[in-house]
Amino acid sequence: MARPAPEAGAAQRTGPALPRPLRLLAALVLLLYPLAVGALLLTSDGWAVNRLNVRIWYPVTGAVGLREQVTPEMFAALANVALFVPLFAALAVLVPTWWWVAAGAGLSFAVELYQGEIGTREQDLVDILANTAGAALGVGLGLLVRRLVGRHARNRRTERPADASAGQPGLSDPGSAPSVPTTPGAPRAATEHAPGGGPDDRD
Repeated sequence: MARPAPEAGAAQRTGPALPRPLRLLAALVLLLYPLAVGALLLTSDGWAVNRLNVRIWYPVTGAVGLREQVTPEMFAALANVALFVPLFAALAVLVPTWWWVAAGAGLSFAVELYQGEIGTREQDLVDILANTAGAALGVGLGLLVRRLVGRHARNRRTERPADASAGQPGLSDPGSAPSVPTTPGAPRAATEHAPGGGPDDRD
């Protein structure tokens, strides 16, 4: 049984090569997004975070007509879900694995412990569940992006041989017979009957 080439085996393990803009975008999210999230989660001023949540809740729910249905507490839980989506989507794009969800749960638990230690913010199990759900959504989104990229790359690979054969004479129709010369005075092509192209005189 023939073994695949080392390059092919490595490509199967790591998946399709990601486009450079997508890799740069994921790397940029990993560099900048933790700074903003860390400033929000690790600040000791819990009252300022609550006021920011209300300031965002008021115009957003008013714009979609859900101010009476969505309370500030519900909006804060949804914000905790959305908070982890970009970070873990970028991680899953670069390193595709569902283990990032467990990492998200551990990170959220560590943040809640820190907030309890500083004493100015309350520990909340709902925040851990919301952050973990956001990590799961982010990982799913990242894996979906990788799958779509891989499908697009496979489609391009299957289209290239057909396009190349269409541009070369004799490759588009392998079963076609060779063309007969049309130049006046040119000898006729030999057939299966006789070298001259007509019936064999010995018949």
